[in-house]
Amino acid sequence: MALAPSQKRLLRVGPSLAKRLGRHLETLPGGDDALLFTTPGGKPLRYNQWRKAYFDPAVSAAGLTDVTPHDLRASHGMWVTDQYGVMTAAHRLGHSNASVTTRHYARPVAGRDDQVAEAADSWLSGHNHEPGARSGHVAGTTTMATAPLGRWHPSDLRQSEQLA
Repeated sequence: MALAPSQKRLLRVGPSLAKRLGRHLETLPGGDDALLFTTPGGKPLRYNQWRKAYFDPAVSAAGLTDVTPHDLRASHGMWVTDQYGVMTAAHRLGHSNASVTTRHYARPVAGRDDQVAEAADSWLSGHNHEPGARSGHVAGTTTMATAPLGRWHPSDLRQSEQLA
């Protein structure tokens, strides 16, 4: 369920992205009314223009095919759902109902059941992991290493990049 163009909502971004966007906005004419995405002539950049001029060439340069902007949204939605829960994902994606998020973005993650079994066994055997400790990567899977029982630490993201 996408937002209509007239709908507005707030979406938090991290400090690094906020700083980059702020520096970019400072270079644009228009002050507080400056548009973030414009054509070289300063007009509003429309989706089809952006897709043809920037997104599709970036996909090709990365050696990929059949990747759409919605695929990026879906990847983000699945990652947020997996790491932070369906309610957080629903909020970030602008869904008014978490069932929409679940229907479109909740997917089983290869190897996750093995991680749950490993964490449960560790807990039952009295070798519970320290809070924030990662359970490790299960051989033969492509899942992000995560902390047991939903705990997550930014270093998990760096580790996932190395696993890819």
